[in-house]
Amino acid sequence: MTTTFDRGLALLHAVLAAELGPAGYPGNAHLAEQVGLDQTQVSRMLKDLAAVQLVERDEQIRGWRVGPMYFALAEAAGDRQLLVAARPLLRGLVARWHEPAWLSVRSQDTALTVEAQLSHWSSNVAANLGARLPIWCTGAGRALLLDHSEAELGRLLTDVDFIGGGPRAARDTAALARYNAVARAAGVVIADREFEHDVVDFSAPVRDESGSIVAAVSLAVPRFRLADRAADVAASVREAAQALEVRAASRAERTGDRPGP
Repeated sequence: MTTTFDRGLALLHAVLAAELGPAGYPGNAHLAEQVGLDQTQVSRMLKDLAAVQLVERDEQIRGWRVGPMYFALAEAAGDRQLLVAARPLLRGLVARWHEPAWLSVRSQDTALTVEAQLSHWSSNVAANLGARLPIWCTGAGRALLLDHSEAELGRLLTDVDFIGGGPRAARDTAALARYNAVARAAGVVIADREFEHDVVDFSAPVRDESGSIVAAVSLAVPRFRLADRAADVAASVREAAQALEVRAASRAERTGDRPGP
């Protein structure tokens, strides 16, 4: 192990191995022994992993277990055809518009970024790999919810207080349903200042062979750089999402990795 990433990955694997074994949730001393580091290093690295919810501490037995982000990333990585097919399409969006582009999947009531291509011109918090953002006030989140009725949105977001987000974010499920009705007709979400001030998120749903929404392709543009390009940006994001559906299905067919009925 020569890098911090290597050590962190080894520590995460050690937590999982111990959790699945007879000893149960491991403590710092056990983990330090397993990965060959001192307890101070292990303690610091566990805090970093806990900050991004890759591990969490059970305070009753004072041991560690894998956290919700571990399972969310594992679930997202399960459809490897989708991730592989998305990369060139995201790069194409960045090359055309010089803005960050990313792929998200739904993780409970958040939008989880599972693939991203950054821009040298600008950055965006949603384009950080592993970012978990509110599903109700982001372009990606709204694209993932386009097929939800107002009643379904109410059940999903029953614990959401609709506080935060940008100045034009929906403040209740009724407003969110109205926003999504417009986006559904257009086939693309244009979330203008709904998450970040002065940023417009363009997001389009990606559907599987059954027609269910499984992901969202997004691109973020600061309003001062958008000018009169909104329609063209929206169209390009929608086309990328549609192309991703075709490419992912084609790769699955070629590799014999098509999902079962």
